[in-house]
Amino acid sequence: MVEDAETAPAFFEPDSSRPADPVAAVMSCVEQRARALLLDGPALPAAFFDLSTGVAGELVQKLTNYDIRMAGVVPDLLAQSPRFREFAREANAGRRVRFFTTRQEAKAWLESF
Repeated sequence: MVEDAETAPAFFEPDSSRPADPVAAVMSCVEQRARALLLDGPALPAAFFDLSTGVAGELVQKLTNYDIRMAGVVPDLLAQSPRFREFAREANAGRRVRFFTTRQEAKAWLESF
């Protein structure tokens, strides 16, 4: 059955009890016709925060290719590397990817579109 825009979920959220494969999460958005992705806490794999792995860059590219927004919940950005904090600051200036300290802020931003 094909869902229409009214029955498609506002956003897709993988199980946050373990790290998610970010690219697989984007593909789940596509399959469920969700226009946004919420990655909360433990769902963000450690490799995502290490920009040298390319995980964050690949995710942002997939999000762009499929016109999907993403909100990431990172309660303490100061605990991350200076490079990641710079990446988050630049992302937060755009409209595709944003980082929030709380789940409530992330959901509100995703649902505002």
